[in-house]
Amino acid sequence: MFVFDEDSAKRIMTPWGKEVSKCLIDRNMKHSELLKKIRIAGYDIHKGNLSNLLYGVGVSARPEVVKEINRIT
Repeated sequence: MFVFDEDSAKRIMTPWGKEVSKCLIDRNMKHSELLKKIRIAGYDIHKGNLSNLLYGVGVSARPEVVKEINRIT
């Protein structure tokens, strides 16, 4: 039987999300700056959406945003 506890229920960043975060750190860039660049490129995204993408939530619904993030980072 599976037991839900704090460890099993916590969100885990995807490998892609970790790589994006690492690239942002390497470039001295904040998430808000990444969001600004994504919005300039014409995509409507909010900070919560970006966070969800880094954790793998909603990636299939926003493939163009993911491609833009890859291009920027």
